Amino acid sequence: MGRHERQIFDRPAASRSGAVRLARGDDRPGSMTAPASPSLVALERDTLQALVDGDPIETILRDVARVVGRLHAPSSSPGAGVAFLRLDESGASLSLLAQSGLQGPGLDALGTIRVGPAGPPPGVAAFTNAPAAGPLGPPQQPMAAIAEPLTDDDGRIAGALVLAGLSPPDDMPEALRQTVGRLFALALRRDRRDREVQDLIYRDPLTGLPNRRCFEERLAETFARGVDAASPVSVLFMDLDEFKKVNDTLGHEFGDLLLAIVGSRLRRALSTDAFVARLGGDEFGAIVAADAGTATAAAGRITRALKEPAMLRGYRLPIYCSIGIATCPDHESDPALLKRLADMAMYYAKQSATGIASAATPEVRRAMSISAVEFDIPAALQSDQIGLVFQPRVNLVSGRVTGFEALARWNHPTLGVLSPSHFIPWVERRPDLAVKYTEWLLRSLTDTLIRLPRDALVPISINIPVAVMQSDAVFTAMLGRMAEAGLPLSLLRIEIVERALTRMPAEVEAVVERMVGLGITFELDDFGSGEANLAALSRLPFSAIKIAGEIVQTVATEPRCERLIDGVARFAETFGVSLCAEHVESQAQWDILRRLGVEQGQGYLFGQAVPTADVVAAVRTVHRGA
Repeated sequence: MGRHERQIFDRPAASRSGAVRLARGDDRPGSMTAPASPSLVALERDTLQALVDGDPIETILRDVARVVGRLHAPSSSPGAGVAFLRLDESGASLSLLAQSGLQGPGLDALGTIRVGPAGPPPGVAAFTNAPAAGPLGPPQQPMAAIAEPLTDDDGRIAGALVLAGLSPPDDMPEALRQTVGRLFALALRRDRRDREVQDLIYRDPLTGLPNRRCFEERLAETFARGVDAASPVSVLFMDLDEFKKVNDTLGHEFGDLLLAIVGSRLRRALSTDAFVARLGGDEFGAIVAADAGTATAAAGRITRALKEPAMLRGYRLPIYCSIGIATCPDHESDPALLKRLADMAMYYAKQSATGIASAATPEVRRAMSISAVEFDIPAALQSDQIGLVFQPRVNLVSGRVTGFEALARWNHPTLGVLSPSHFIPWVERRPDLAVKYTEWLLRSLTDTLIRLPRDALVPISINIPVAVMQSDAVFTAMLGRMAEAGLPLSLLRIEIVERALTRMPAEVEAVVERMVGLGITFELDDFGSGEANLAALSRLPFSAIKIAGEIVQTVATEPRCERLIDGVARFAETFGVSLCAEHVESQAQWDILRRLGVEQGQGYLFGQAVPTADVVAAVRTVHRGA
């Protein structure tokens, strides 16, 4: 006997004042004709308390069903009982919500019942909105049943009450019918409220997908059930490439519509075994109960599903997605680290031709090790673990060194020497860290220029995150020290990577203009490696363009690359800027670049990057071609 049923049968119903309230009329079970029967009052009171306490409605209605069976037919046969059925959202079928007493075929018959003018009594009662009686269960073992339609607060059919195998199967007393109907409606109202609260907590309102919190809890539940080689689990992290451009150019309304389309396509692309969620912004996640190979196939379905451009109010918007995959137990056994691996893999997927990357790749594993020391970067800057080396920049005609590019190197105590590509991405993810790093970089470069002999002074270029240039503040200390030392600001060159042009804020363009006015020069780095924004290129006062290394490296073997660089040279001449080739590594490349009119080059052909102590010697070196 349940908690609420014990309360009903073990004590009389009390009023708010504590006095026992007795109803006039017969209180014997089976003959409840009085609307104020103490048993009904107790049933209603304790059910309401259970609803307030937050008990599951299945438990509450099961206890109500047990009490209804005892009150209406105390001498029922074995296997008989009472059940509550709930109408589904389509209104086409009823499913079992709670029951008491039913067993065997009678219980099986209540699994799913179609609503209609003929058939089992519950379906007929819900269809006609009137009591219905008839057999329930298989023909060889029929059970007499009556069904009463049940409504919600708005008077709409919401389910049915079934009394099966009870003796006698006569009509339900009106007082009991009203009480049960009222309690059922209240239970549905509480359940609907709970579902609405759950949606607010666990569902993303824009896409209708589960949100990050729901994703985290589902992953924790998955690991709590056990994950091993026999039942692997893969986590997919997905990010929409260039989504910010949609918001910036067309507005957030278009961005929201695009996210909703992506959410819908993700649901269709992944099987029912996958749990898909929107993690925030333009990032999505999926939990797939599969190994790495199956998860990669699922990622392929996602890219194919997103491949078709979205048509939004006359605009044809392409959808590009990067997907990172991490699998337990193959890649990691801890859920938190598994997510980080998937996130790392997603970052590397952006550089992949397929847009998909697995945590099994060595680059991702190394990046995971490096990211573990992300928060050590500020201390590394203060303790001189991070320093500068200088790669010579050479005039391709004279062979003389015309400048340097300053490159950061982190002498990590356990991971060895780390190049900027291994830690700068994590610096750029944290605005506070990006500012500290840039301030250190400018301070270190200024110190180097101040220490150099005047006859060895040549321009030095550095690459700094565009995000920190939204105000002049990051340059303030450097400007003051250069002025105190009497050094011209033309010795400082700031490199901006080509991909930054696609999302450069107007504030950054204004800072560039002001810094150029003071004498600092700006150069476009990695030209040809990403999407060049020609409009921004025409507005910004670049003094030089640096041709991306991947183009330079094939210029001696690919005639198309030679023609491409020839076109870039003409383009640079039109804009009145000089050209510098990166990653020059062979004499053949040098000869072709010089013939095409590229003025400067840097790369291993002209030597490795040197420490500060060797800069003076490197400046005075003249490189002779073959």
